[in-house]
Parts: sequence; structure tokens; C-alpha cells
Amino acid sequence: MCNLGSKGWKPGRVIALNYQEENWPKEKIAPYQVILEETHTLIFVPEDDERYCRKISEEEIKIFNRIDALASLPPEMSESTGVTEKIREIESNVSQYNDLECSQDNVAYQKANYRTGRCHCCDSCPRNWSSVELYSEHYRCASRNDLKITRCEIDLGSISVGDVVNLLAANYTPSNEGFMQCPTMMRLPPGIKFSDEGTLNGVVLFDPYRTEKYTVKFVAISTVDWQDEDIGIVRLEVSFEVEGNMPTIDFDMDQFNHEQQKARDKAKSSISLLSDIWIQWEDNQLDIRSTCNRMLKELQELRKHLQKYPRLDEGRWWSHLGGFHMNVHKLLENTLFECELYMGHALTFGNDEVRQMTERNLEGCYKKRLLESARFMWIEGIIKMMKGEWNDAADILRLASMKQNGWGWAVNYGDIWFTESVARLIHGAETANLNKTEEDSIQWIDEVGRLLEKGATRANKDNSFGPNGHPWVSEITEALESYRILQKGGKDTSDWLESLKSRTLYWCAQVLSGTPPFTPKLRNRLEDSSVLIENLPKIIDSN
Repeated sequence: MCNLGSKGWKPGRVIALNYQEENWPKEKIAPYQVILEETHTLIFVPEDDERYCRKISEEEIKIFNRIDALASLPPEMSESTGVTEKIREIESNVSQYNDLECSQDNVAYQKANYRTGRCHCCDSCPRNWSSVELYSEHYRCASRNDLKITRCEIDLGSISVGDVVNLLAANYTPSNEGFMQCPTMMRLPPGIKFSDEGTLNGVVLFDPYRTEKYTVKFVAISTVDWQDEDIGIVRLEVSFEVEGNMPTIDFDMDQFNHEQQKARDKAKSSISLLSDIWIQWEDNQLDIRSTCNRMLKELQELRKHLQKYPRLDEGRWWSHLGGFHMNVHKLLENTLFECELYMGHALTFGNDEVRQMTERNLEGCYKKRLLESARFMWIEGIIKMMKGEWNDAADILRLASMKQNGWGWAVNYGDIWFTESVARLIHGAETANLNKTEEDSIQWIDEVGRLLEKGATRANKDNSFGPNGHPWVSEITEALESYRILQKGGKDTSDWLESLKSRTLYWCAQVLSGTPPFTPKLRNRLEDSSVLIENLPKIIDSN
């Protein structure tokens, strides 16, 4: 993958090493020459630096070879690249932790239950999966959770403006409902409607956004039969060519283009303002609260603008809208939902360039899901510790640390590791005299020490907490040393254990209240997620 600046990252192939052109000085040598896959253009790379070119990922290979994560891959791909339909997922040896389930309590989009860490940080009910969970190569919830995909493709051939379309997809698919979960409505011509039962009907109308002849690849998904091993998730693709897309006599194309340019200029201005605000934050000219307030206000204005011009530039600005919500999420605003909602909406337009741009940001979004889940699993472990469920807490904390190598959303000091260490220390001490051999005792104490050391190393790396280090880490370290001394001397540990439990409950309360040095409490959402979903454009018109 090579960085072409404003044109984005493009795939290519190295064809020469230590490249040199005839008119170059002898000392000037480029590390390698690349031929771009799409245009066959030859370029040379000035430095062997990942800012210029880097190894392409499996996700990126798929992005350039199919239109969504549920589509089939070209058969020749596995032979030439080694890339297969499924990327092996390694997350946990606790299989039940990844079991999908749908229940009345699992309400779509409302509970963000990916934060439990289950099902590879996908919603545990496939019927609730969003556009990013279904279509993005970085989320790929169907393959992560090993669900069967039934693909049904219908080619309607050539259709002219003014023709009637009447198609009942149930005649071609094993599922006969559920297709309005995340249909790619933005790809349909004006005048064509789609129903939950898979009915596609209406009269094809003129579309000022498209050329005289254009291709439609409409995709809709039904997950209602996800539990049926013979069906799984149904991906319906209806393709056709539209011809004769010419403006009617009373349609002023010049006026339309003029209005679109004004709308585009306003969107560009909004993005420029958002960028300026963020730069001011990076230069310490604005504090966090001022930065968030200004950006959220401008993001709301941009959203209103896009609701007025929903098809402007084939989803590009929806992608930017989602991307800038990621900026305020970095400042601990509770906006990952908006990031995914608007970038997921951009994926439904079908523009390859917009999709590739969006997928680059969605890679970071999925990592944010992992970080969020690690944080909330840490909190879940803390709550279990408050209840005295030490072993269960330790198991949850172990899974939390595996999400992103001990990191969490605003959990930056090894907190998950050293919290697990004290949970295991208390559980181990409680059960030390219950048929445990000396070798067993050494093993669990060593494990506590390893976890504590990992947490302490990260917590005190930059001397963030002064010469004495993180206060809770210091207490756990002293407690562990005291236990080792008591154990070695064969002395009673009851008083030590009660004291450690008391101090641990104190620190757990500090975590739950968001008291420093721990991460602040979660900020409330500013807008109801169901309202944001409802306000997304769903019907194609000429705007």
C-alpha cells in the first residue's frame, strides 16, 4: 500500500529494489520501485518508511476485491495472495463467552452490549448488527462469529428510466423477512422502494446524481435465520444497468449543480473548521471541554446540513462526520456510536473511493470498541470484587486485558493487570489452606507477582505518580511482600487478609466513582441513539 496524498492509499507491487534513474546522481538511490495495481503507474519510494509505503493487510486486500465483508471473494484470490474468507480469530479459550444470543432484553443499538467483550466485541444478537458490523472488513462480525453466509444474487439486466421494477426477493432467498436491517438504500434509483420482505418495486425515475448510464449493485441483509445452520445470514444482491438517465424538460441541471456546489462548499467549510478546532487543542490553545463543545456544535450543524443534502458526493461527508466524532471520543465523549453510525451509512452508498476512505477510519473504530470493552470489563471485574466474587472477577479481568494488551478506553496505567493481581491474591489467600500443595501455592503467588509487575511497569513508566509510584500499586506490592513473609514463617494470615480486603474495597470504590488517579466516570450520551438512527435518510429522492 502506497500513500498518494490526496488520492489516499493505493495497492501496488514492488518490481525493483535499489531503483535508480539515468539522470539521477550516483549517490541517489530509491529503496524500491512500485507499480500501482489500479492504474499500472510506476512510482519510486524515496525512503523505506511506512509513511510512504507499507505491507498491505488482509483486510485491505479484501476491501479492494469485494464490495462488502459479506460478499464472496474472487476465486483466484486465495491462490495468488493466500487470503481466505475467514481470518482466524484468537480471543479467548472460554468458548461460552462468545456465544451469540437474542433475547427481549437485547434491544437494537440501545445498550452497546459489545462493551461486555463477548462475541469479538460484536452485538451478541445478529439481528441488532449495524452497517459496520455487517459490511466493514474490520468488524466482519459474521466471520468473526463463524456464521454461515447464504449469498443470493439477482441480475435484472438493463432497465430504462420510466420502466417498472417489481421483484419479490423471497422467491429467490431462503429468508422471507428481515431485509430492512441495513439495506443499501442509497444505491437505488429514485422511485424504487424496498420492503422488509425483500420486495423491490416502483418506477425508475431520473437521478441527477448519476450519469446517463450507470450500474446498481443493491445489497440487503437478513439475519432472522442466523441460528439455522443451513441458512445463517442471507446476503441479497440485486444488480442492474440503468439507461436513459436524462433530465426531464422541466429539470434545471445547471441550477442543481450550482446548489450542489454550494452545499459542497459549506461541507468543506465545516470540515475545515473542525480541523482548526482540533489543531488548537493539539497546540494547547483550547482545553478539553472547550474543544468538545465547539466540535460537537459544529458536528451537529454538519449533520443537519447532510440531512438536507443526504446524497452529496456519494457519502463522502457522512464519512467525515463519523470520523470527526472519533476526535471527540478521544477526549472521552461518549460518541463511538456516532462514529459507527455515520461511517456505516457511508458504506451503503457503494462508491469505492468513499468506502476505502471510510474503512481506513473503521480500522481505528473497531480498535476503539476493543478499548471500550476492556474498560467496561474492568469495571465489571471491580463490581464483582465489591461483591467478594474474587475468582470470577479475576477471570473477567484476564479477558479484559487480552482485548488490547492491558489497555482500555482511558485506562492507560496498567490498571487492568494490577487489579487482576489483587483479585488473584485475595482469592489465592482465601483458598491457600484448602488442599493446596506448596507447589500450587508458589504458582499462584508467582502469577500474582507477574501481573503486578506488568501493571506497575506501565503505571510508573513516565513517573506519572511521583517517586512512590501509583498508590494502589504500592499498596498491592506491600501486601504481596507481607503475605510472602507470613507464609514463609507459617503465620496466620487472617488479619492480613481482612485488611487487604478492606483496602481493596476502598480502591474499588474510587474506581467506580471516577476519582483520580482513575479514569473519570462515563459521560452521558448527548442524544438518544434511536433518534439518530431514525433521522438517517432512508428513501432516495433528488436531494
